[in-house]
Amino acid sequence: MGRTEAFMEFDYIIVGAGTAGSVLAARLTEDPNTSVLVLEAGKADRSILIHVPLGFGRINQKRYFDWGYNSEPEPNLGGRVVALPRGKVLGGTSSINGMVFVRGHREDFDRWARNGATGWSYEDVLPYFRKLENWAGERAECRGADGPLDVRENAYQDPLNAAFAEALPAYGLPRNPDYNRGDMRGFAPLQQTLRGGRRASAAVAYLKPSLKRPNLKLESGALVERLTIEEGRATGLIYRRGGNLHTVRARREVILAGGAYNSPQLLMLNGIGPAVELAAHGIAPLLDLPAVGRNLQDHPVVLLEYDRLDEGPFMRASRWDRAILNGLAAYLAGKGSATNVPSSGLGFVHLDPESPVPEVQYLFRPISRLARPWFPLIAAQGPNRFGCSIILLHPQSRGSVTLKSPDPAASVRIVPNFLGSENDRRLLRGAIRLGRRILADKAFEKSRGAEILPGDSAVTDEALDRYLEQYVSTAHHPVGTCRMGSDADSVVDASLRVRGVDRLRVVDASVMPDLTSGNTNAPTLMIAEKAADMIRSGK
Repeated sequence: MGRTEAFMEFDYIIVGAGTAGSVLAARLTEDPNTSVLVLEAGKADRSILIHVPLGFGRINQKRYFDWGYNSEPEPNLGGRVVALPRGKVLGGTSSINGMVFVRGHREDFDRWARNGATGWSYEDVLPYFRKLENWAGERAECRGADGPLDVRENAYQDPLNAAFAEALPAYGLPRNPDYNRGDMRGFAPLQQTLRGGRRASAAVAYLKPSLKRPNLKLESGALVERLTIEEGRATGLIYRRGGNLHTVRARREVILAGGAYNSPQLLMLNGIGPAVELAAHGIAPLLDLPAVGRNLQDHPVVLLEYDRLDEGPFMRASRWDRAILNGLAAYLAGKGSATNVPSSGLGFVHLDPESPVPEVQYLFRPISRLARPWFPLIAAQGPNRFGCSIILLHPQSRGSVTLKSPDPAASVRIVPNFLGSENDRRLLRGAIRLGRRILADKAFEKSRGAEILPGDSAVTDEALDRYLEQYVSTAHHPVGTCRMGSDADSVVDASLRVRGVDRLRVVDASVMPDLTSGNTNAPTLMIAEKAADMIRSGK
């Protein structure tokens, strides 16, 4: 069992050194009179694969540095199990993601505010988006210029990039100089969190520069086993590290920043959640809060891919010897092809002209999803293809996170419920058809071979539905399982305080009422920046 060590005291205890936890640790310890303990179940982010941008593909293929989560058999995907990577390392998922920086549409945040998340409108959150970023592009009043997180346009070079730029305006995707200014419609190079040719994770931008402060303590390899809640108030927690249990107390607050899977898990393990389900696991209900773990939302993604007739630069650069040299150049000097993720840009599309937000995001790629390092006679090349990932931005489907076991080390039961709505399938079918029209443009004649996915035979609604069932996956953007709002069914209020428990907050993507229009890392950073201000002001 290991021995139990006597408790320590801190003003704040943060569970999770991921995207949100890193921001909170940095901002709260700006006050030298405030002490903070950050607990992270993962290890240090030392791997070259984390810091070299091109390494993220290898990380995801091999599932390095993640919790190893998978979905339950998905009811609308023929019982398929979907891999659901979440970062288990300093920086969390910001250390293993594709570094894509998308704030979302202004209407996303105005919708949150209208639906009960008071104080989270676009005008309310814009100052925090500006505060967090150091934008390398054209200056604008809505962009930040001196924040801790470096953001710049992707600079990957491929002849196909010009073909995308030429073709897209005719299909409702005009050039958009900056999709992070509030209006997202159109096509642009993707923006990424990169600094000096290397990944700018939340750990790099926020946590590590703050660790020199004497009022910040980080414990990695630390798994929280139990919160201590006394008379309806969070007073600390117990965590396991190196086989020993440690007890710590919080003078002010305990803050959960474990993400959309782990934060609801920890609440439920401590009796905060659906009482009947908790009792079935032998957990005494402390607070019957049925919404904990419900409202899970994620962006479903599907692929459109063609054989590529010409050889792009990635195929040459991915030969093992060249890939190693390029990786070292990126890691040591911040230079070379490995400093960029192969992409031709993002497109945000309103399939319905009346929709206030884009319904679909296209990630145009000059390489195949199966691209990999190769070497003659040793490892075969991956397929030479190009195409796009098609992401449904506002699915109607809702899933859940529930317990499998009362053991804190056990995985949770995750049911994303992809394609649980006919409207989701309808929109994805329309997005595939539009994508085909785009990639059939004459601009791609010299490069376009046979359609591989979904394949020329997938024409009817029924055939496309079969394809969706076989290939839909996650865009790695789970949110909503500790939803904020003003109604009794919300888990946290607009200040992110857990309803019914004093001095306990949740600050991560789980508090989002619904999905934003795009990748969710940037909104999570914003949430943590805003939360830090609320915490410091006593709200």
